[in-house]
Amino acid sequence: MEHPKQLTATFRNLTNVELFGIFPEYDLSWTIFFLEAAPALQNFRLSRERHLCTDCAMKTNVVWEPSKDFKHLNLKLLRMSGFENEDKVTNYIRLVMEQTVELKRIELHGENPCKKCDAIDPRSRRPLVDEARRRRIKEKLAHESSSSVEIIIS
Repeated sequence: MEHPKQLTATFRNLTNVELFGIFPEYDLSWTIFFLEAAPALQNFRLSRERHLCTDCAMKTNVVWEPSKDFKHLNLKLLRMSGFENEDKVTNYIRLVMEQTVELKRIELHGENPCKKCDAIDPRSRRPLVDEARRRRIKEKLAHESSSSVEIIIS
């Protein structure tokens, strides 16, 4: 994989990026690549949904080490579908919060039905998030953070 600086000329005007079909078992840190390569990015959407119709898809776990002192100056919205309250996901969201200066809103949504098979994979189905659990997740994400980002969980 190229270094983000090598692709900045190509990605410099991107304002919206949507990444779909990310397998839930994989680490998300590689997606920081797009923040580093696209300085004008304002809206970043990730979908961690996996359905029965994608079981035959080739799975490749990309390993990426984000730059240590990187700060993104324009990202305003991070939206994640297929959100699960697990350490690797909350650590990733905290990493994005730390590396963005203007982040205003984070939207975390459960899994949506697949457009191809019109079903939610029963292996990844999770119960609806109640208000107490939403509050705990928000507290966990905001813990020791100076960010005033609005966090929406549905």
